[in-house]
Amino acid sequence: MVFTQGRYVVIDDDEKELRQLVDALHDIGVPCVALRYDDVEGVKYEHLGSVRLLFLDLHLTPGSQPGNIAQPAAVIVGMLEEGIQLAGGPYVIILWTKHEEEKGAFEDYLMARLDPTKRPLAVLALDKNKYMAPNSGAKLSADVSDIIASDPRLKALLHWEKEVLRAASATLSEIGAMVGDGDRVPGRFSERLDEVLSLLAREAIGRRHAANDPAGAMNAALMPILADRIVNQQSLPESTEIWQTAATHILNAPEPTIEAAAKLNTMLHLAFPASERMTSSSWGAVTLLPATEQSDPAMRARFDLTRNQVICDALRVEHHADRASVRLALIRIGASCDYAQNRVGPMPFVLGAIIPDEAASRRERLPASEFKSPAFVLAGEEAASRLIFNLRLQISLTAAQINGWRPIFRVRESLLMQITSHGANHATRPAIISFRGAEPTAPVVAPTVATPETGKDVSAVEA
Repeated sequence: MVFTQGRYVVIDDDEKELRQLVDALHDIGVPCVALRYDDVEGVKYEHLGSVRLLFLDLHLTPGSQPGNIAQPAAVIVGMLEEGIQLAGGPYVIILWTKHEEEKGAFEDYLMARLDPTKRPLAVLALDKNKYMAPNSGAKLSADVSDIIASDPRLKALLHWEKEVLRAASATLSEIGAMVGDGDRVPGRFSERLDEVLSLLAREAIGRRHAANDPAGAMNAALMPILADRIVNQQSLPESTEIWQTAATHILNAPEPTIEAAAKLNTMLHLAFPASERMTSSSWGAVTLLPATEQSDPAMRARFDLTRNQVICDALRVEHHADRASVRLALIRIGASCDYAQNRVGPMPFVLGAIIPDEAASRRERLPASEFKSPAFVLAGEEAASRLIFNLRLQISLTAAQINGWRPIFRVRESLLMQITSHGANHATRPAIISFRGAEPTAPVVAPTVATPETGKDVSAVEA
């Protein structure tokens, strides 16, 4: 689908009341998706995949009685379980109801039964009874605007999302500006834009590879521009106030626990196959070394070391209890341009390991050839882990040699560049032959003593 999914969704079983709220949202410039709930068909769950603000009538089914929250709330819980997507991001429920007094009971029901990963950031309410009178549209519009802004954190996230869209629009505008005024006529405008896009794709990753992967080529060309615009575009006047209201503990926020820090690091530095297309040859992909490749003959053939020597000597996992939990892994490194242009031939990898965080913390100061990542948490695991690498253990593998190997995650670019930069600095460190010479020594001064016979001072050596 070309169009983006709706961020603002209104669901009601009453067509008139549904239209009333939708019109109010349109009056304040909020584009929204209006869904009339049918007690047989329900609604199309896919419309909830990227929702930010979900306006819900509490009693969607006929026959539900005020005070009996279980039946209507169960309908909504089922809808959210089916429709809310983990990748959609945080959202808020705003009850559009004639029974605002039931909000607390509904929220308790929701929190007790809805999957925690699909729970809303907050549950708010608008009382329909206040807007049934004629000419109440202005009040409804004002109140809707106020309630949207009532949660500072959601307001800030929505603001950031809007800033990203603004940067994306500016990037598209720059592309369109490459078409001259004389070509901005029906037929020619689109054709000329095709030529501009083709040139960008070709220069980003090369003629042949761009033809095979035009989407990847366009991302390679446009993402640096977009990222630069997001960071450097002129902020809207309200931006500072919005973020000051949303992030109020910058100076006094408590330091995160080890577990919380690991989760933050995971978000910042790791990507997983469930959320993107990833292979073992993807730049930054981390793949567990297959068991068949960990026999001593196989390890000697690739690294001139046994598995035990790799773990104990090269990776310096010194405690016996730690060695049992080591998972040897390869990370795909190399120049970003080589990866983007999909150059044929062997690909560079570095051998390392995933080890428990407590094992990493027992390691002494690392030699220059080694690298230790921040702590992170892998999907399905509770304990924190780290990646350790010895940059001397670099090998080259072809696509055929790693065919069928499956990556477990990908290291994002900032951490990957730190790893590759560390390796490049170590590999290219200069060495010279030089002599320091012996340190000069001070002359020894012997203490003096007096002889009993004469009382004359003589040195201790003479004495």
